[in-house]
Amino acid sequence: MPGYIIEGKRVITSDDKYKDVYWPELSELIKEKYFSEALEISDPKIVEEILKFSFSFFCEKLEEKIKEEKRFSFYLFCHNLHEDSLDIFLKQTEGYKLSINEEKFAASRRILKVILEQSTKYELNGAPNFFLEMKTNRGEYSNFLEQLIYIAEWAFISSEYLARAQLFSKAIGVKNDLENSEIAFLTYQPYPLFFSYIFSDLPNHDSQVALSDCIDDFKSLIQNKYLIKYDDLCYFVAEILQNPQNRLGVTVLPEIVKIVKANTSVDHDFLDSFYAGLTVTRENALTIEDSFYKNQDIYKHTFRPILEYSIDGKQYHIIGANKWGESLMLLTTNCFPFGIFPPEWKINKDLKKFIEKIDNTHDKVLQNPIAELIKTKKFPFEIDIKSFQSVKKQFINIDKTIGDIDVLFLDLINKRIYVCECKHNRSRFDYNNWKRDYNNFKEKYEEQLKRKMEWTANNISVVQNHFKLRSNSPINIDLSTFEVVGIFIINAPTIYMYNSPYKCYTIHDFDRLLNDENPYPDFFISDEDSGKVYKIQHPYFENIESQI
Repeated sequence: MPGYIIEGKRVITSDDKYKDVYWPELSELIKEKYFSEALEISDPKIVEEILKFSFSFFCEKLEEKIKEEKRFSFYLFCHNLHEDSLDIFLKQTEGYKLSINEEKFAASRRILKVILEQSTKYELNGAPNFFLEMKTNRGEYSNFLEQLIYIAEWAFISSEYLARAQLFSKAIGVKNDLENSEIAFLTYQPYPLFFSYIFSDLPNHDSQVALSDCIDDFKSLIQNKYLIKYDDLCYFVAEILQNPQNRLGVTVLPEIVKIVKANTSVDHDFLDSFYAGLTVTRENALTIEDSFYKNQDIYKHTFRPILEYSIDGKQYHIIGANKWGESLMLLTTNCFPFGIFPPEWKINKDLKKFIEKIDNTHDKVLQNPIAELIKTKKFPFEIDIKSFQSVKKQFINIDKTIGDIDVLFLDLINKRIYVCECKHNRSRFDYNNWKRDYNNFKEKYEEQLKRKMEWTANNISVVQNHFKLRSNSPINIDLSTFEVVGIFIINAPTIYMYNSPYKCYTIHDFDRLLNDENPYPDFFISDEDSGKVYKIQHPYFENIESQI
Protein backbone atom coordinates (compact mmCIF):
# COMPACT_ATOMS: atom_id res chain seq x y z
CA MET A 1 0.00 0.00 0.00
CA PRO A 2 1.46 3.42 -0.93
CA GLY A 3 2.44 5.97 1.66
CA TYR A 4 4.42 6.14 4.88
CA ILE A 5 3.66 5.80 8.57
CA ILE A 6 5.23 8.56 10.68
CA GLU A 7 4.56 8.65 14.41
CA GLY A 8 1.53 6.46 13.82
CA LYS A 9 0.14 8.83 11.16
CA ARG A 10 -0.26 7.98 7.47
CA VAL A 11 1.45 10.26 4.97
CA ILE A 12 0.93 10.00 1.21
CA THR A 13 3.19 11.77 -1.28
CA SER A 14 3.48 11.67 -5.07
CA ASP A 15 4.83 8.74 -7.05
CA ASP A 16 7.05 9.52 -10.06
CA LYS A 17 5.65 6.52 -11.94
CA TYR A 18 2.91 8.89 -13.12
CA LYS A 19 5.52 10.76 -15.14
CA ASP A 20 5.06 8.04 -17.79
CA VAL A 21 1.35 8.86 -17.90
CA TYR A 22 1.42 12.65 -18.19
CA TRP A 23 4.83 13.80 -19.38
CA PRO A 24 4.75 12.23 -22.87
CA GLU A 25 1.37 13.83 -23.57
CA LEU A 26 2.50 17.26 -22.37
CA SER A 27 5.78 16.97 -24.29
CA GLU A 28 4.04 16.15 -27.57
CA LEU A 29 1.64 19.08 -27.18
CA ILE A 30 4.47 21.54 -26.44
CA LYS A 31 6.69 20.23 -29.25
CA GLU A 32 3.86 20.51 -31.76
CA LYS A 33 3.04 24.06 -30.67
CA TYR A 34 6.50 25.55 -30.06
CA PHE A 35 9.32 23.34 -31.41
CA SER A 36 8.90 23.25 -35.18
CA GLU A 37 12.60 24.02 -35.67
CA ALA A 38 14.56 24.96 -32.54
CA LEU A 39 15.72 22.39 -29.97
CA GLU A 40 16.02 24.94 -27.19
CA ILE A 41 14.03 28.10 -26.44
CA SER A 42 15.35 30.90 -24.25
CA ASP A 43 13.26 33.82 -25.53
CA PRO A 44 11.55 35.08 -22.31
CA LYS A 45 8.12 35.62 -23.92
CA ILE A 46 7.97 32.17 -25.49
CA VAL A 47 9.35 30.53 -22.34
CA GLU A 48 6.56 32.19 -20.34
CA GLU A 49 3.97 30.95 -22.84
CA ILE A 50 5.25 27.37 -22.56
CA LEU A 51 5.26 27.47 -18.75
CA LYS A 52 1.72 28.86 -18.71
CA PHE A 53 0.69 26.09 -21.10
CA SER A 54 2.26 23.47 -18.82
CA PHE A 55 0.54 24.96 -15.77
CA SER A 56 -2.87 24.94 -17.50
CA PHE A 57 -2.32 21.36 -18.70
CA PHE A 58 -1.77 20.03 -15.19
CA CYS A 59 -4.57 22.14 -13.71
CA GLU A 60 -7.00 20.72 -16.27
CA LYS A 61 -5.86 17.16 -15.53
CA LEU A 62 -6.26 17.70 -11.79
CA GLU A 63 -9.71 19.20 -12.20
CA GLU A 64 -10.81 16.30 -14.42
CA LYS A 65 -9.66 13.75 -11.85
CA ILE A 66 -11.39 15.50 -8.95
CA LYS A 67 -14.63 15.72 -10.96
CA GLU A 68 -14.46 11.97 -11.61
CA GLU A 69 -14.35 11.01 -7.93
CA LYS A 70 -17.87 11.37 -6.57
CA ARG A 71 -17.49 9.45 -3.30
CA PHE A 72 -17.52 11.83 -0.34
CA SER A 73 -15.57 9.27 1.69
CA PHE A 74 -12.51 9.84 -0.53
CA TYR A 75 -12.45 13.52 0.46
CA LEU A 76 -13.05 12.57 4.08
CA PHE A 77 -10.01 10.31 3.68
CA CYS A 78 -8.02 13.33 2.41
CA HIS A 79 -9.31 15.45 5.29
CA ASN A 80 -8.16 12.89 7.86
CA LEU A 81 -4.71 12.74 6.23
CA HIS A 82 -4.51 16.52 6.45
CA GLU A 83 -5.50 16.48 10.14
CA ASP A 84 -2.73 13.92 10.78
CA SER A 85 -0.26 16.02 8.78
CA LEU A 86 -0.84 18.94 11.16
CA ASP A 87 0.15 16.75 14.11
CA ILE A 88 3.37 15.84 12.27
CA PHE A 89 3.99 19.46 11.24
CA LEU A 90 3.67 20.54 14.89
CA LYS A 91 6.40 18.04 15.79
CA GLN A 92 8.54 19.47 12.97
CA THR A 93 8.28 22.95 14.53
CA GLU A 94 9.66 21.40 17.71
CA GLY A 95 12.72 20.06 15.88
CA TYR A 96 11.49 16.62 14.78
CA LYS A 97 13.22 15.41 11.58
CA LEU A 98 11.15 13.40 9.13
CA SER A 99 12.35 10.10 7.70
CA ILE A 100 11.03 11.16 4.28
CA ASN A 101 11.71 14.09 1.96
CA GLU A 102 10.43 17.13 3.86
CA GLU A 103 9.72 19.06 0.66
CA LYS A 104 7.50 16.18 -0.50
CA PHE A 105 5.66 16.26 2.83
CA ALA A 106 5.14 20.05 2.60
CA ALA A 107 3.86 19.65 -0.98
CA SER A 108 1.45 16.92 0.14
CA ARG A 109 0.00 19.17 2.86
CA ARG A 110 -0.42 22.06 0.44
CA ILE A 111 -2.06 19.89 -2.21
CA LEU A 112 -4.46 18.21 0.20
CA LYS A 113 -5.87 21.70 0.88
CA VAL A 114 -6.31 22.30 -2.86
CA ILE A 115 -8.09 18.97 -3.35
CA LEU A 116 -10.41 19.58 -0.40
CA GLU A 117 -11.44 23.09 -1.39
CA GLN A 118 -12.00 22.06 -5.01
CA SER A 119 -14.10 19.07 -3.95
CA THR A 120 -16.72 21.36 -2.40
CA LYS A 121 -17.85 22.35 -5.92
CA TYR A 122 -19.45 19.03 -6.80
CA GLU A 123 -22.48 16.94 -5.84
CA LEU A 124 -21.08 13.92 -3.99
CA ASN A 125 -22.34 10.49 -3.06
CA GLY A 126 -22.79 9.36 0.51
CA ALA A 127 -22.49 5.93 2.13
CA PRO A 128 -24.21 4.08 4.98
CA ASN A 129 -20.93 4.08 6.88
CA PHE A 130 -18.17 6.49 5.83
CA PHE A 131 -15.58 4.91 8.09
CA LEU A 132 -16.21 1.44 6.66
CA GLU A 133 -16.14 2.74 3.05
CA MET A 134 -12.80 4.45 3.69
CA LYS A 135 -11.37 1.33 5.28
CA THR A 136 -12.56 -0.90 2.42
CA ASN A 137 -11.14 1.43 -0.28
CA ARG A 138 -8.00 2.62 1.50
CA GLY A 139 -5.64 1.08 -1.06
CA GLU A 140 -7.58 2.48 -4.01
CA TYR A 141 -7.88 5.89 -2.36
CA SER A 142 -4.17 5.97 -1.56
CA ASN A 143 -3.18 5.16 -5.15
CA PHE A 144 -5.60 7.74 -6.54
CA LEU A 145 -4.32 10.39 -4.13
CA GLU A 146 -0.71 9.65 -5.15
CA GLN A 147 -1.74 10.42 -8.71
CA LEU A 148 -3.54 13.66 -7.76
CA ILE A 149 -0.53 14.82 -5.77
CA TYR A 150 1.81 14.12 -8.70
CA ILE A 151 -0.38 16.16 -11.07
CA ALA A 152 -0.73 19.00 -8.56
CA GLU A 153 3.00 19.05 -7.82
CA TRP A 154 3.72 19.69 -11.48
CA ALA A 155 1.08 22.39 -11.64
CA PHE A 156 2.85 24.04 -8.73
CA ILE A 157 6.34 23.46 -10.19
CA SER A 158 5.23 24.96 -13.52
CA SER A 159 3.89 28.04 -11.72
CA GLU A 160 7.17 28.38 -9.79
CA TYR A 161 9.24 28.18 -12.98
CA LEU A 162 6.94 30.80 -14.49
CA ALA A 163 7.39 33.14 -11.50
CA ARG A 164 11.19 32.77 -11.73
CA ALA A 165 11.10 33.47 -15.46
CA GLN A 166 9.01 36.60 -14.87
CA LEU A 167 11.35 37.85 -12.16
CA PHE A 168 14.63 36.94 -13.89
CA SER A 169 14.16 36.85 -17.64
CA LYS A 170 17.48 35.15 -18.41
CA ALA A 171 17.16 32.37 -15.85
CA ILE A 172 14.80 29.86 -17.46
CA GLY A 173 14.65 28.01 -20.78
CA VAL A 174 12.91 25.01 -22.32
CA LYS A 175 14.60 22.18 -24.22
CA ASN A 176 13.38 19.50 -26.59
CA ASP A 177 15.34 16.59 -25.13
CA LEU A 178 15.67 14.26 -28.12
CA GLU A 179 17.54 11.60 -26.14
CA ASN A 180 14.64 11.12 -23.71
CA SER A 181 11.91 12.17 -26.17
CA GLU A 182 10.51 14.75 -23.78
CA ILE A 183 10.47 18.44 -22.92
CA ALA A 184 12.77 19.63 -20.15
CA PHE A 185 12.67 22.90 -18.19
CA LEU A 186 16.11 24.46 -17.83
CA THR A 187 17.68 26.80 -15.29
CA TYR A 188 20.67 28.48 -16.88
CA GLN A 189 23.99 28.95 -15.12
CA PRO A 190 24.84 30.57 -12.77
CA TYR A 191 21.23 30.89 -11.51
CA PRO A 192 21.10 27.40 -9.91
CA LEU A 193 23.91 28.41 -7.53
CA PHE A 194 21.96 31.44 -6.32
CA PHE A 195 18.58 29.72 -6.15
CA SER A 196 20.23 26.99 -4.07
CA TYR A 197 21.91 29.56 -1.81
CA ILE A 198 18.61 31.39 -1.28
CA PHE A 199 16.79 28.13 -0.48
CA SER A 200 19.41 27.24 2.16
CA ASP A 201 19.59 30.77 3.60
CA LEU A 202 15.86 31.45 4.05
CA PRO A 203 15.36 29.15 7.08
CA ASN A 204 18.11 31.02 8.96
CA HIS A 205 15.69 33.91 9.47
CA ASP A 206 12.61 32.01 10.63
CA SER A 207 13.27 31.84 14.36
CA GLN A 208 13.41 35.64 14.65
CA VAL A 209 10.34 36.57 12.59
CA ALA A 210 8.32 39.07 14.66
CA LEU A 211 4.70 37.94 14.85
CA SER A 212 1.77 40.26 15.47
CA ASP A 213 -0.06 37.66 17.54
CA CYS A 214 -3.39 39.27 18.38
CA ILE A 215 -5.38 36.13 19.20
CA ASP A 216 -5.94 37.14 22.85
CA ASP A 217 -7.10 40.63 21.85
CA PHE A 218 -9.33 39.04 19.21
CA LYS A 219 -10.96 36.78 21.81
CA SER A 220 -11.49 39.73 24.18
CA LEU A 221 -13.09 41.81 21.44
CA ILE A 222 -15.53 39.02 20.58
CA GLN A 223 -16.56 38.63 24.20
CA ASN A 224 -16.89 42.35 24.91
CA LYS A 225 -18.57 43.47 21.69
CA TYR A 226 -20.51 40.42 20.53
CA LEU A 227 -21.40 38.84 23.88
CA ILE A 228 -19.90 35.41 23.38
CA LYS A 229 -16.76 33.69 24.61
CA TYR A 230 -14.42 32.43 21.91
CA ASP A 231 -14.52 28.94 23.44
CA ASP A 232 -18.30 28.91 22.96
CA LEU A 233 -17.83 29.73 19.28
CA CYS A 234 -15.74 26.60 18.80
CA TYR A 235 -17.18 24.27 21.44
CA PHE A 236 -17.49 21.58 18.76
CA VAL A 237 -13.67 21.45 18.49
CA ALA A 238 -13.50 20.18 22.08
CA GLU A 239 -16.19 17.61 21.27
CA ILE A 240 -14.20 16.35 18.28
CA LEU A 241 -11.11 15.98 20.47
CA GLN A 242 -12.91 14.36 23.40
CA ASN A 243 -15.46 12.06 21.75
CA PRO A 244 -14.21 9.29 19.41
CA GLN A 245 -17.58 9.15 17.62
CA ASN A 246 -16.96 12.72 16.37
CA ARG A 247 -13.42 12.06 15.12
CA LEU A 248 -14.39 12.19 11.43
CA GLY A 249 -15.40 15.83 11.87
CA VAL A 250 -18.60 15.53 9.77
CA THR A 251 -21.39 17.75 11.03
CA VAL A 252 -24.23 20.06 10.00
CA LEU A 253 -23.19 23.67 10.60
CA PRO A 254 -26.73 25.15 10.89
CA GLU A 255 -27.34 22.81 13.83
CA ILE A 256 -24.20 24.12 15.52
CA VAL A 257 -25.36 27.69 14.95
CA LYS A 258 -28.76 26.90 16.50
CA ILE A 259 -27.13 25.42 19.59
CA VAL A 260 -24.83 28.42 20.05
CA LYS A 261 -27.70 30.90 19.60
CA ALA A 262 -29.88 29.00 22.06
CA ASN A 263 -27.25 28.79 24.76
CA THR A 264 -25.60 32.23 24.59
CA SER A 265 -26.58 35.88 24.27
CA VAL A 266 -24.47 36.25 21.12
CA ASP A 267 -25.21 38.87 18.47
CA HIS A 268 -26.91 36.71 15.78
CA ASP A 269 -25.65 38.72 12.80
CA PHE A 270 -22.11 38.42 14.10
CA LEU A 271 -22.44 34.67 14.62
CA ASP A 272 -23.82 34.01 11.13
CA SER A 273 -21.12 36.12 9.49
CA PHE A 274 -18.37 34.62 11.67
CA TYR A 275 -18.99 31.06 10.51
CA ALA A 276 -19.69 32.16 6.92
CA GLY A 277 -16.27 33.84 6.82
CA LEU A 278 -14.61 30.59 7.87
CA THR A 279 -16.36 28.34 5.33
CA VAL A 280 -15.32 27.15 1.87
CA THR A 281 -18.43 26.64 -0.25
CA ARG A 282 -19.31 25.77 -3.83
CA GLU A 283 -19.96 29.48 -4.43
CA ASN A 284 -16.71 30.94 -3.04
CA ALA A 285 -14.13 28.23 -3.80
CA LEU A 286 -11.37 29.59 -6.02
CA THR A 287 -10.77 28.35 -9.55
CA ILE A 288 -8.22 25.57 -9.62
CA GLU A 289 -5.68 27.92 -11.25
CA ASP A 290 -6.12 30.51 -8.51
CA SER A 291 -5.74 27.81 -5.87
CA PHE A 292 -2.09 27.67 -6.95
CA TYR A 293 -1.46 31.26 -8.04
CA LYS A 294 -3.25 32.85 -5.08
CA ASN A 295 -2.35 30.46 -2.30
CA GLN A 296 -2.59 33.19 0.34
CA ASP A 297 -6.06 34.27 -0.75
CA ILE A 298 -8.56 34.71 2.10
CA TYR A 299 -10.92 32.23 0.39
CA LYS A 300 -8.36 29.41 0.63
CA HIS A 301 -8.94 26.44 2.93
CA THR A 302 -5.76 27.65 4.62
CA PHE A 303 -7.81 30.37 6.33
CA ARG A 304 -11.26 28.73 6.19
CA PRO A 305 -11.36 25.56 8.30
CA ILE A 306 -14.98 24.65 7.49
CA LEU A 307 -15.75 22.76 4.26
CA GLU A 308 -19.35 22.72 3.00
CA TYR A 309 -20.53 19.74 0.94
CA SER A 310 -23.67 18.60 -0.82
CA ILE A 311 -23.98 14.85 -0.23
CA ASP A 312 -26.93 13.04 -1.80
CA GLY A 313 -28.62 16.43 -2.07
CA LYS A 314 -28.18 17.33 1.60
CA GLN A 315 -25.80 19.85 3.13
CA TYR A 316 -23.00 18.67 5.45
CA HIS A 317 -19.79 20.16 6.78
CA ILE A 318 -16.32 18.95 7.70
CA ILE A 319 -14.60 20.75 10.57
CA GLY A 320 -11.23 19.40 11.71
CA ALA A 321 -9.99 20.28 15.18
CA ASN A 322 -6.40 20.66 13.96
CA LYS A 323 -7.44 22.66 10.90
CA TRP A 324 -9.52 25.02 13.04
CA GLY A 325 -6.50 25.77 15.20
CA GLU A 326 -4.20 26.24 12.21
CA SER A 327 -6.59 28.59 10.42
CA LEU A 328 -7.24 30.82 13.43
CA MET A 329 -3.52 31.00 14.16
CA LEU A 330 -2.75 31.98 10.55
CA LEU A 331 -5.56 34.55 10.48
CA THR A 332 -4.34 36.32 13.61
CA THR A 333 -0.62 36.22 12.74
CA ASN A 334 -0.47 36.44 8.94
CA CYS A 335 -3.74 38.12 7.91
CA PHE A 336 -5.11 40.54 10.52
CA PRO A 337 -1.78 42.44 10.83
CA PHE A 338 -2.01 43.20 7.11
CA GLY A 339 -5.65 44.28 7.14
CA ILE A 340 -6.79 40.99 5.59
CA PHE A 341 -9.88 39.24 6.92
CA PRO A 342 -12.95 37.45 5.52
CA PRO A 343 -15.21 39.83 3.57
CA GLU A 344 -18.22 38.30 5.34
CA TRP A 345 -16.98 39.90 8.58
CA LYS A 346 -17.08 43.47 7.26
CA ILE A 347 -20.65 43.94 8.54
CA ASN A 348 -19.23 43.82 12.09
CA LYS A 349 -18.03 47.39 12.65
CA ASP A 350 -16.12 46.80 15.87
CA LEU A 351 -14.30 43.81 14.43
CA LYS A 352 -13.45 45.76 11.29
CA LYS A 353 -12.05 48.65 13.37
CA PHE A 354 -10.01 46.21 15.44
CA ILE A 355 -8.33 44.72 12.36
CA GLU A 356 -7.79 48.14 10.74
CA LYS A 357 -6.01 49.31 13.90
CA ILE A 358 -3.69 46.28 13.81
CA ASP A 359 -2.98 46.94 10.13
CA ASN A 360 -2.11 50.60 10.79
CA THR A 361 0.39 49.75 13.52
CA HIS A 362 1.89 46.43 12.44
CA ASP A 363 5.14 47.93 11.05
CA LYS A 364 5.88 49.06 14.61
CA VAL A 365 6.12 45.42 15.73
CA LEU A 366 9.65 45.40 14.30
CA GLN A 367 10.77 48.49 16.16
CA ASN A 368 11.06 47.01 19.65
CA PRO A 369 13.42 44.12 18.78
CA ILE A 370 15.47 46.44 16.54
CA ALA A 371 15.76 49.05 19.32
CA GLU A 372 16.94 46.39 21.76
CA LEU A 373 19.67 45.29 19.37
CA ILE A 374 20.86 48.89 18.82
CA LYS A 375 20.99 49.43 22.59
CA THR A 376 23.50 46.58 22.92
CA LYS A 377 25.91 48.64 20.80
CA LYS A 378 25.10 51.87 22.66
CA PHE A 379 24.53 53.66 19.37
CA PRO A 380 22.37 56.81 19.54
CA PHE A 381 19.01 56.17 17.88
CA GLU A 382 15.47 57.43 17.44
CA ILE A 383 12.30 55.54 16.61
CA ASP A 384 9.21 56.70 14.73
CA ILE A 385 10.54 60.18 13.97
CA LYS A 386 7.86 62.63 12.87
CA SER A 387 9.85 65.78 13.62
CA PHE A 388 13.41 66.84 14.48
CA GLN A 389 14.17 69.08 17.44
CA SER A 390 15.75 72.40 16.52
CA VAL A 391 17.04 75.46 18.33
CA LYS A 392 14.80 77.34 20.77
CA LYS A 393 12.69 74.21 21.28
CA GLN A 394 11.29 74.41 17.78
CA PHE A 395 10.65 71.32 15.68
CA ILE A 396 11.09 70.57 11.99
CA ASN A 397 8.15 68.40 10.91
CA ILE A 398 8.72 65.65 8.33
CA ASP A 399 5.55 63.62 8.81
CA LYS A 400 3.63 65.58 6.17
CA THR A 401 6.52 65.91 3.71
CA ILE A 402 8.73 62.84 3.42
CA GLY A 403 6.79 60.81 6.00
CA ASP A 404 7.99 59.52 9.36
CA ILE A 405 11.31 57.70 9.66
CA ASP A 406 10.81 54.35 11.36
CA VAL A 407 14.32 54.01 12.80
CA LEU A 408 17.37 56.27 12.56
CA PHE A 409 20.62 55.40 14.32
CA LEU A 410 24.23 56.55 14.35
CA ASP A 411 26.92 53.93 13.82
CA LEU A 412 29.71 55.68 15.69
CA ILE A 413 32.30 53.07 14.74
CA ASN A 414 31.85 53.07 10.96
CA LYS A 415 30.64 56.70 10.80
CA ARG A 416 27.26 56.01 9.22
CA ILE A 417 23.78 57.42 9.66
CA TYR A 418 21.33 54.59 9.03
CA VAL A 419 17.87 55.56 7.78
CA CYS A 420 15.69 52.50 8.27
CA GLU A 421 12.32 51.75 6.70
CA CYS A 422 10.51 48.94 8.55
CA LYS A 423 8.32 46.60 6.51
CA HIS A 424 6.39 43.98 8.44
CA ASN A 425 5.92 41.88 5.31
CA ARG A 426 3.83 38.70 5.31
CA SER A 427 5.56 35.37 5.68
CA ARG A 428 5.55 33.81 2.24
CA PHE A 429 6.88 30.48 1.03
CA ASP A 430 6.99 30.35 -2.76
CA TYR A 431 8.09 32.35 -5.79
CA ASN A 432 4.55 33.34 -6.79
CA ASN A 433 4.05 35.14 -3.49
CA TRP A 434 7.61 36.46 -3.32
CA LYS A 435 6.92 38.03 -6.71
CA ARG A 436 4.19 40.09 -5.02
CA ASP A 437 6.71 41.30 -2.43
CA TYR A 438 9.15 42.10 -5.21
CA ASN A 439 6.60 44.26 -7.02
CA ASN A 440 5.56 46.06 -3.81
CA PHE A 441 9.12 47.04 -3.02
CA LYS A 442 9.95 48.07 -6.59
CA GLU A 443 6.76 50.03 -7.22
CA LYS A 444 6.32 51.73 -3.84
CA TYR A 445 8.72 51.09 -0.97
CA GLU A 446 11.98 51.90 -2.75
CA GLU A 447 10.80 55.43 -3.54
CA GLN A 448 9.73 55.95 0.10
CA LEU A 449 13.16 54.99 1.42
CA LYS A 450 14.99 56.97 -1.27
CA ARG A 451 13.02 60.10 -0.35
CA LYS A 452 13.87 59.79 3.36
CA MET A 453 17.50 58.95 2.74
CA GLU A 454 17.99 61.93 0.41
CA TRP A 455 16.30 64.28 2.89
CA THR A 456 18.62 63.07 5.65
CA ALA A 457 21.71 63.51 3.45
CA ASN A 458 20.63 67.08 2.68
CA ASN A 459 19.86 67.88 6.32
CA ILE A 460 22.82 66.47 8.25
CA SER A 461 22.95 69.58 10.44
CA VAL A 462 19.28 69.09 11.40
CA VAL A 463 19.99 65.52 12.48
CA GLN A 464 23.10 66.64 14.35
CA ASN A 465 21.18 69.35 16.23
CA HIS A 466 18.40 66.94 17.09
CA PHE A 467 20.72 64.50 18.84
CA LYS A 468 22.48 67.43 20.55
CA LEU A 469 19.28 69.11 21.78
CA ARG A 470 17.03 66.17 22.60
CA SER A 471 16.12 65.75 26.24
CA ASN A 472 16.78 62.02 26.35
CA SER A 473 20.50 61.09 26.22
CA PRO A 474 21.75 64.11 24.21
CA ILE A 475 24.99 63.68 22.32
CA ASN A 476 27.15 66.35 20.66
CA ILE A 477 28.88 64.83 17.67
CA ASP A 478 30.03 66.14 14.31
CA LEU A 479 28.12 64.21 11.64
CA SER A 480 29.51 66.11 8.65
CA THR A 481 31.76 63.21 7.62
CA PHE A 482 29.17 60.48 8.23
CA GLU A 483 27.80 58.47 5.31
CA VAL A 484 24.01 58.24 5.01
CA VAL A 485 22.85 54.67 4.35
CA GLY A 486 19.27 53.66 3.62
CA ILE A 487 18.17 50.14 4.53
CA PHE A 488 14.98 48.14 4.82
CA ILE A 489 14.27 46.21 7.99
CA ILE A 490 11.90 43.41 7.08
CA ASN A 491 9.99 40.92 9.14
CA ALA A 492 10.15 37.80 6.98
CA PRO A 493 12.74 36.77 4.38
CA THR A 494 11.74 37.28 0.76
CA ILE A 495 13.35 36.90 -2.67
CA TYR A 496 13.57 40.69 -3.08
CA MET A 497 16.21 40.98 -0.35
CA TYR A 498 18.76 39.24 -2.58
CA ASN A 499 18.33 41.71 -5.43
CA SER A 500 17.49 45.03 -3.77
CA PRO A 501 19.28 48.34 -4.45
CA TYR A 502 18.92 49.11 -0.73
CA LYS A 503 19.94 46.21 1.45
CA CYS A 504 17.23 44.45 3.43
CA TYR A 505 17.84 43.04 6.89
CA THR A 506 15.65 40.65 8.84
CA ILE A 507 16.08 40.77 12.62
CA HIS A 508 18.53 37.90 12.20
CA ASP A 509 20.64 39.81 9.67
CA PHE A 510 20.33 43.17 11.46
CA ASP A 511 22.08 41.62 14.43
CA ARG A 512 24.87 40.51 12.10
CA LEU A 513 25.08 44.02 10.57
CA LEU A 514 25.61 45.55 14.01
CA ASN A 515 28.44 43.06 14.58
CA ASP A 516 30.14 44.16 11.35
CA GLU A 517 29.26 40.93 9.56
CA ASN A 518 28.17 40.90 5.93
CA PRO A 519 25.00 38.81 5.48
CA TYR A 520 25.41 39.09 1.70
CA PRO A 521 28.64 37.29 0.68
CA ASP A 522 30.35 37.75 -2.67
CA PHE A 523 30.34 34.87 -5.16
CA PHE A 524 33.03 34.04 -7.69
CA ILE A 525 31.85 32.37 -10.89
CA SER A 526 34.22 30.81 -13.41
CA ASP A 527 33.43 30.60 -17.12
CA GLU A 528 34.65 27.15 -18.18
CA ASP A 529 35.08 28.17 -21.82
CA SER A 530 36.96 31.45 -21.40
CA GLY A 531 38.44 30.90 -17.95
CA LYS A 532 37.18 34.31 -16.90
CA VAL A 533 36.19 34.73 -13.25
CA TYR A 534 33.22 36.93 -12.39
CA LYS A 535 32.74 38.51 -8.98
CA ILE A 536 29.01 38.62 -8.25
CA GLN A 537 28.06 40.95 -5.42
CA HIS A 538 24.72 41.97 -3.99
CA PRO A 539 22.31 42.73 -5.67
CA TYR A 540 23.00 39.31 -7.13
CA PHE A 541 20.61 38.94 -10.04
CA GLU A 542 21.15 42.47 -11.28
CA ASN A 543 24.89 41.84 -11.35
CA ILE A 544 24.49 38.47 -13.07
CA GLU A 545 22.52 40.09 -15.88
CA SER A 546 24.98 42.97 -16.26
CA GLN A 547 28.14 40.82 -16.22
CA ILE A 548 27.36 37.42 -17.68
